[in-house]
Amino acid sequence: MDSIPLQLDIVTTEDISTVTPIGDIDMSKSTVFRSALRPIIEANPKTIIIDLSHVPYMDSSGIATLIEGLQLSKQANISFVLCSLSDGVKSIVELARLDKIFSIFDSKEHALEH
Repeated sequence: MDSIPLQLDIVTTEDISTVTPIGDIDMSKSTVFRSALRPIIEANPKTIIIDLSHVPYMDSSGIATLIEGLQLSKQANISFVLCSLSDGVKSIVELARLDKIFSIFDSKEHALEH
């Protein structure tokens, strides 16, 4: 039914890669998100910022993709942070108590200061 592909806006500067998914992240789209994260992690920036301001909804597969990104980043000694969570995504993250394991910032600017 929902066949709109996940859009990913990826901006890489010297040491920082910012990934901004646009649209819902569900089972059908989390594989695209996961595939996009791998080469970014392999490029070994100091920091990866996942800007979730344009993601109104994320299911457990999207959350699993974020956790996998965090784990791979930690292994590579890369800071992996989330910012600008929409209310829908924030409630899922908090419900799963993932706000305790992720560094979460209110805005991209705050994440960049980190």
